[in-house]
Parts: sequence; structure tokens; C-alpha cells
Amino acid sequence: MQTITQKLLEGLKNADDIKAFLDLHKQDFLSQTLTDYLNELINDKDVTVAKIAKGSGIGEYVYKIFSGERRPTRDVLISVAFGMELSIEETQLLLRIAKFAILDSREKRDSVIIYALSHNMSVFECDDLLNENNLITLI
Repeated sequence: MQTITQKLLEGLKNADDIKAFLDLHKQDFLSQTLTDYLNELINDKDVTVAKIAKGSGIGEYVYKIFSGERRPTRDVLISVAFGMELSIEETQLLLRIAKFAILDSREKRDSVIIYALSHNMSVFECDDLLNENNLITLI
């Protein structure tokens, strides 16, 4: 994803005509909805919404997110990522599709979250780490 973004940025900077650029790269833009991506992930991971509800720590609210009935906050979406056991890359794409800031290792709180994701911790273990470091928890 990083390479595609960098190539698009360079191409955009050097483009003479924005319409031609947009037409040429229409397949490279993020066009998937959050609900569609979540449902794609659920199929790829072969996981149930019930398991995600339990693993994310946010319970029944997850069903409303997956149905598209509710738009989650960034923290709720990160909690869902823990519940789905997503990789950092999958979590970053999830955040981008939802139009949220991706996890930034230069931010102390985000660094703890990245650490927890990369060490396959649960959302509850992540919250313990956040709390131990006097940072706002996810749930």
C-alpha cells in the first residue's frame, strides 16, 4: 500500500492534467466502503460477528457497525481490529477506508497499540498497557 501511495503522490505532483490523472488511476483509489471491507475481512478471517463482539470488548454494538447502521469512532474500529485479530497492515487499511488517521508510531498511544497488535495481544491486554502508561484506553 505504501508503494502505491508514494507512486500516486509522485505521479500527481508531476501531472499536467488532473482529469487525465484521475481517469488513468481510477482503479488505484480507495473506493470500498467500511461495511464492505469489514464483511470482506470477516469472510477472509472466517470469524463470526459474535466472536468479534466478544474479542473487541464492545459487545452488541459490533452488529450495528457490520450492518452499516452505525459509524464507529477510531477507537471502536481499533477495538474491532483486535477482535478480528487483524495485522497492523490490515488495521491501517481499515482506518484509511474509514477516513481515520492511521496508527502513527510517533504518537505514544498509537505506539502502544501498534506494539499490542504486533504481539497478538487482546484489546484487554492493550488497554492494560495503555493504562500502565497513563494513556487513554480503547474501551
